[in-house]
Amino acid sequence: MSKKKDLVIFAPNWSKNNPYQNLLADSISDKYEVKMQNYPVGFRPFTSLHKQNPTMTVLHLHWVADLVHRLSWSKSSLFFYIKLGLMLYDLWRLKKSGIKVIWTIHNKLSHQGLNKKKELLIRRQFCRFVDEIILHSTQATDLVSKLYEYPLSEKANVISHGNYEYSYPKPSASKVNLRKKFNFEPDVTNILYFGSIRPYKGVDNLIDSFNQLDFTINSSSLTLAGGVSDPNYRNQLLEKIKLNKHITAVFDFLPEQQLVDQISAADIVVIPFADTLTSGSTILAMTQGKPLILPEKARVFGCVPEEGVKYFANTAELTSVLQSIHTLPLQAMAKTNRAAALNLTWENVGELTKQCYS
Repeated sequence: MSKKKDLVIFAPNWSKNNPYQNLLADSISDKYEVKMQNYPVGFRPFTSLHKQNPTMTVLHLHWVADLVHRLSWSKSSLFFYIKLGLMLYDLWRLKKSGIKVIWTIHNKLSHQGLNKKKELLIRRQFCRFVDEIILHSTQATDLVSKLYEYPLSEKANVISHGNYEYSYPKPSASKVNLRKKFNFEPDVTNILYFGSIRPYKGVDNLIDSFNQLDFTINSSSLTLAGGVSDPNYRNQLLEKIKLNKHITAVFDFLPEQQLVDQISAADIVVIPFADTLTSGSTILAMTQGKPLILPEKARVFGCVPEEGVKYFANTAELTSVLQSIHTLPLQAMAKTNRAAALNLTWENVGELTKQCYS
C-alpha cells in the first residue's frame, strides 16, 4: 500500500487560463496531493480553508490581491486595523495548528490600484506571519525587501518560474505558412504583443512608439493579440491604430492553438509592461524561442539572457529599438532564449519547492 500523500492547498485557484499552478502541482505530485481553492469569504479565510480541508498540512498562498482588497476597503482607519488584526490572528491560529504557510510573491503590489500605504502594511505583515517566502529571482528578493522594508532573506527561497515546454500545442504549420496565413510579407519583421490588454500593461505606449516609425526605411509590422475587457479602452486603442496599416489588432482571448500560431509567426516579442516580479508571457516567448524587447524594469525577472533581449527605459528608447529592429541578430537571440528556457525545468522547481515545504 502506497503512503498517503500530504495535502497542500494552493490559494487562490487561478489555473483556468494559466498553466503555472498545474505545472507546479505536477512537479511535487510524487510527495504531495495538491488542491486548488479560492479564499473563502470573510475575515477568517484561513480557518475556513482548514475546516474545509482538515487534512491540510501546507497552505501555499499565491496571489493575495483578493485578501488585500477585502482589508483595504474600510470606512475608517480603526475598522481597517481591526480587520487586519482579525485576519493576522486567523493566520497565526492556522500556524499554531501545525500547518505550514508558504507565500509566493508574484507581484510587488496589486494591479487594481488600491491604497498603496495600506497594501504595503498588509504585505509586510504577511511577510512576518508566513513560514517561508518564494520569489522567482534574487533581483526580485532585493527589490521586494526594499519596497516592503522587511528583511526577506530570513525566509526567502529563490525558485525560478519553470518553462512552458510541452504545456502548449505545437504550431499548426511552419513559420513560413503561418506568416502567409496572417498576411505578413516575406521581408517584414513582425513584432508581437500577446496577453491580456489592460491600461497598466503599456500597450497604448507601444502603439504610440510604433506610430513614430519611419516606414520608408523600416519594414516591420505590429500584431496586438489579446482580450480587452474594457470597451472604452478598446475604443481608445482602435482610435490610435486606425491610421496605421502596419498594425493588426486581434482583440480577443486566443485559444492555445491560435496563441501558439501567433507566437510562431512572430519574429520578436515585445512586452512593454514590467511593473511585476515575473512574467508568464516572457517565459512562454522564451520557451517558443523568440527574441524579446522588454522595459528596463523587467531585469527583475532574472531569467532572460542579456544576449536575448533589447531593453528600453522610456517610450523614446522603445521607438529607437523598434526603428532599428532590422539590425538585431534575431536568430541568435532566439536560440539564446530557447536554450535558457529549457534550463528552467519543472523538475528543479519541484525539488526546491518540496525542500521549502519540508
